[in-house]
Amino acid sequence: MIERNVIVLAVYLIVPIICTDILPSLPKGVPVSKLPLYDPLKDFTCLDGLFTVPFSYVNDDYCDCQDGSDEPGTSACPSGLFYCANKGFTPLTVPSSRVNDGFCDCCDASDEYLTNNCTDNCEELGRAAKEAAGKQAKLAEQGNLLRLQFVATAKRTKLVKQERVAALESEKIEAQKLKDETEQAKLNAETAENAALEVYRQREEAIKKEKAEQEEELKRKEAQEAFDMLDSNKDNILQIEEMKPRQIFDQNKDSEVSEEEIKFFLGDDKTEADFEYFISTVWPRLKPLYMLEKGIFVPPSAAQEGEEEVLEEPPMPDEQNLEEEEEAEMGDEEREENWEKEQEDNDMATTEQEHESDEVNIELEYDENTKGLIEEANYARAQFENAQKALREIEQELNQLKEVLAKDYGLEDEFAPLEGQCFSYTDREYTYKLCPFDHVLQSSKSSNAETKLGVWAGWAEQGSYDVMLYTKGLGCWNGPQRSAKVLVSCGLENALVGASEPNKCEYLLKFQTPAACRPLEKLSHDEL
Repeated sequence: MIERNVIVLAVYLIVPIICTDILPSLPKGVPVSKLPLYDPLKDFTCLDGLFTVPFSYVNDDYCDCQDGSDEPGTSACPSGLFYCANKGFTPLTVPSSRVNDGFCDCCDASDEYLTNNCTDNCEELGRAAKEAAGKQAKLAEQGNLLRLQFVATAKRTKLVKQERVAALESEKIEAQKLKDETEQAKLNAETAENAALEVYRQREEAIKKEKAEQEEELKRKEAQEAFDMLDSNKDNILQIEEMKPRQIFDQNKDSEVSEEEIKFFLGDDKTEADFEYFISTVWPRLKPLYMLEKGIFVPPSAAQEGEEEVLEEPPMPDEQNLEEEEEAEMGDEEREENWEKEQEDNDMATTEQEHESDEVNIELEYDENTKGLIEEANYARAQFENAQKALREIEQELNQLKEVLAKDYGLEDEFAPLEGQCFSYTDREYTYKLCPFDHVLQSSKSSNAETKLGVWAGWAEQGSYDVMLYTKGLGCWNGPQRSAKVLVSCGLENALVGASEPNKCEYLLKFQTPAACRPLEKLSHDEL
């Protein structure tokens, strides 16, 4: 009995020793999920399946596998990976080249098992992470309550807009019908109006034609009288020698008529003129002087000029003497140029007067029937314009509502309440303004000028609501058009919290809003 007990005791003492020798040790740097692949009782096959080596080659600080899987716990293989368990915090996988390099990559210090430079602070990091996660969860929970309010507001607003669209569609049908009716009424009224007015237009044209013919006849008569007076030899040709004795051509008042003075009226390349050339070229220049000489020409602005002359103060004696001295010092050529300029001005005034006289303004008194047709046409035009305006306003509002309803405001339209609002952020140099679903602006502190960084272009990824895109902003100097990305994150208030220009003409803004808040899944203690 005693011997049996001794044997049993010996077995209890020996078995743990044997088991300890037989149980496999855990290779460093291997995750628990891959332990079955590292069996110390078998040869090790590289994870890429290319080679098989004795298990003793694992973590022997020599790289045997191309994929580095035989050296997870050493830095022998450049492509190897080391697994940090980081109990109490988050597991981590780092390149095995960082093992025992003197830098702490794993919070449990497992990557520096030879240097002993690191301490295990995973529990401390885990507690901090858990606290941060708790705060984030609380923020998400509170923000989600606000988001649900946004969703409710968006639903009510959307329903109102949809009802308004339905009402406008009905109004549009009636407005289109009224527009068509008033347009036809306008066409009928204008047809009757034009028929009545055509009679008067024909009368007016006949009167204008008759008056124009009379004026042309008078013009030719006046020109013929002047031509006959100048044509001293009555050969129906005016020559320079016939014009020289006439003081009317002495424009510089030197009591002599030069050929240059006559050629101003004839033209530089002319030495004579028949009546047709005279009436077309010479007479327009000569007529004002001829009328003045006969005492029958009064400039149209003479009365006004007279009033202005009364208002002007008479020149001082010194000023008058100075003008006379300047005129005396003026050469013949300058006097000639001044005289020609005055004649050109006179010609221009005469031409304008003739044009004014050509534009005969005839106003005939309409009969009562025509007046009635005009009033009816005016009323029809006004009715059509009102109907057209009403239809245009309905279509404009309808298009705006449809455009709003077609926008992507999130899975539950939670971002819809942001439209119509703007949010600002100011850094050391600029103020940025974000108007969601509309545009982004930038203004310098030193000026009030605003630069458009972009207009709403949509979300960066369909079905994802964390990045807004704004494109087609103001073009940069020698660069592309400006554009902006807006990173959207959860916050208890709508706020633009950051802005930068990471690349030329490309801007990055950060925006927080309850619309981006959703409840986080509860994390277990093991996950932390």
